Amino acid sequence: MKVWLVGLVWLCLLVVAGRAHADTGDVGYDGSSSSAATVTVAPPAPPVVRRMGWFGIGARVGITQLRLTAPTSVVNDLNQISGTSTGADQFALRSNVTTVTPTLHLGGNGYFFKLDLPISFGSSFSMIGLGLYPINYGIYVESLAIFPYLSAGVVGSEMTSHETSDPGTSHKLIGGVFQARVAAGLKFFPLHGLALSGEFGYSPWTAGAVALPPNSGSGSDATHFEGGFGSVLDFSFGLEWL
Repeated sequence: MKVWLVGLVWLCLLVVAGRAHADTGDVGYDGSSSSAATVTVAPPAPPVVRRMGWFGIGARVGITQLRLTAPTSVVNDLNQISGTSTGADQFALRSNVTTVTPTLHLGGNGYFFKLDLPISFGSSFSMIGLGLYPINYGIYVESLAIFPYLSAGVVGSEMTSHETSDPGTSHKLIGGVFQARVAAGLKFFPLHGLALSGEFGYSPWTAGAVALPPNSGSGSDATHFEGGFGSVLDFSFGLEWL
């Protein structure tokens, strides 16, 4: 009888010990599983950074306003020579032209070089020019993907006449304009390598002259001269790949 009682007690102890061991093993397994899960969790993907490149090309389209006036002294001398009393306004060159500007950008954040090839279309003449900008500085704001900048340089353009009924005056070189130009611009990068650009330019020192061919509707066969000194305003928008 005592043997059965001792055996029953021993059996109970074995069952309790086995259950306690199983519980301990489960806890250890869960801990290791939790540790493994923590190690294997992938970090979040880094945000896509829209950076600007070092070399870029593009084109802008805008409006250019020419405002040139002949000096009064020059007008007076011409009136004395010709014996007329022409006013300075008749020699003034005032024209709004549409301008397409292919552009080249060399350099990244900070100082860079810029070259423009402005092509303008007016009512009585066309212009093609070359703009060199050795002084340029911009800061790329990575969080906003924008690149504001300032530029300073010179622009030289030649003027050609439109097609006329007279082959002697059709598509001929009739003048030129020289500008000292400063500009402020902004490039926005909606996608990697692609920028939306805008630029506002002002040329406080501008000189130019144009010899316009006779206008068939004016009844005069004399060449009309316009030009002088003044300023040029322009603004444009476009796309660039850089």
